[in-house]
Amino acid sequence: MNLEIFRHIDDVIELYEGKSDIYKLIAEEIQDFFEKNVFSNSKYTLNMIYRLKSIESIREKLVRNNYLSQADSVEDVMSIFQDLIGFRIECKFIDDEKYVYNLLVEMFSETDDGVYFYEPTMPKIRLKMSDEQPQKQKNGFDIYKMDGIFMLGKEPVRFELQIKALVNSFWGEIEHRIIYKNNSYLIEDGFVEDLMMSIKKSLNMIDSQLYVLYKRFKRAEGVDFERNNAKTVEKFIAKMVYDTFSSMMREQVGFSIDFKKCCDAVVRYIMVKNHADDMEAQGKVMIDLFNSVNEIAGRDVRVDGQIEFDRKIEFDDVFCDNIAKTVVRFVNLNFRWHLFCLVLFSLHPEQSKEEVLESYITYYKAELYSNRSFALLEGYEDGDAVKKDLLDAFSEVFRERKRIEYICEKGMATAHRALNSMVPKIVDELEYGTRWSDICDDCIAEFMVSSAI
Repeated sequence: MNLEIFRHIDDVIELYEGKSDIYKLIAEEIQDFFEKNVFSNSKYTLNMIYRLKSIESIREKLVRNNYLSQADSVEDVMSIFQDLIGFRIECKFIDDEKYVYNLLVEMFSETDDGVYFYEPTMPKIRLKMSDEQPQKQKNGFDIYKMDGIFMLGKEPVRFELQIKALVNSFWGEIEHRIIYKNNSYLIEDGFVEDLMMSIKKSLNMIDSQLYVLYKRFKRAEGVDFERNNAKTVEKFIAKMVYDTFSSMMREQVGFSIDFKKCCDAVVRYIMVKNHADDMEAQGKVMIDLFNSVNEIAGRDVRVDGQIEFDRKIEFDDVFCDNIAKTVVRFVNLNFRWHLFCLVLFSLHPEQSKEEVLESYITYYKAELYSNRSFALLEGYEDGDAVKKDLLDAFSEVFRERKRIEYICEKGMATAHRALNSMVPKIVDELEYGTRWSDICDDCIAEFMVSSAI
């Protein structure tokens, strides 16, 4: 027969599961309010994520904290939990945490009891601003953490809100997953404690260095300098991605190869897709990628595992179809193609592999169509046909040579140089009344030679 305590735990779990949909709706409403009404008043790019407490975590906390003996009913037990819904406001740097907290103090200015405060237009969402911040954690480090309530009739729903910089979010994951959630490690052990302190100091140093870089970028003026800064940020993010997968490769297969250009290409795609044209937008992408990279280990990603597609990838146009067929054919036959796809798919866990690859190929085509020499073809009857035939020809070169360089910066640059050389020659012929169909074969042949790597 089960102990009585475990029967009561099952009752609590049953109640929680019955209300989980309500909790999710509340979490989404709170997140939406912060993103639209609070973060819009911030001078920095902020992001909010939330999580609902897992069943396993509830069971563990009920036993560890002896909540069942502190309440008379299952409903009372549920009301004791302060973090059934947990929110985290993410900012770039440790120094930004104080700014975010002060922003909340400024905006959550109304109160009925001197303890919980709310923004005047949203009295349902209340934060306990009466506690001193930052709070001191058991590990000795500071954290901005406050209790909150969502007014829902007679049963207010409790939640917890944390403010964390990028490195503190990462540190929190390390501590939570390796120490707090793993009883085989003892934090009292001197070696473990010293190692954890060393990691925290290293992360703080990284934060300081990133902050110096960020301030330097922000002080920079001029379009050219901004463009150079954007490239520098891209390179930094790409290196972070490369280092993560390179380390994973050494651990899993015993060696590592150079695939930096693949990481550069994936990060460039992500920056373009997210319209990261300024430092604020780039910082947001950096935080998102940092979180994605941090989560990869938890998804048991293997560099030597087969990449399988759930459906056939097809396009209506020749260019995209040639690129897609080449990638799909060699994704598990050529290790560099495999790594490119692994990085691309791993950084988009919320999408299917098919959707991600289709999106990348569409972006790749758009990048080539943006060639400046194509503007010379405007106004010519055969202009669109010339563009299509040239790009289709390039995709044939891509398919025949099947080199990873074509999908990276080197291949793009080669294609653009070949187009910049060929298109003016074609325009000269069209200007004299020559039809594209009469010169197409010769021009295409010359272009394919010049676009080969």
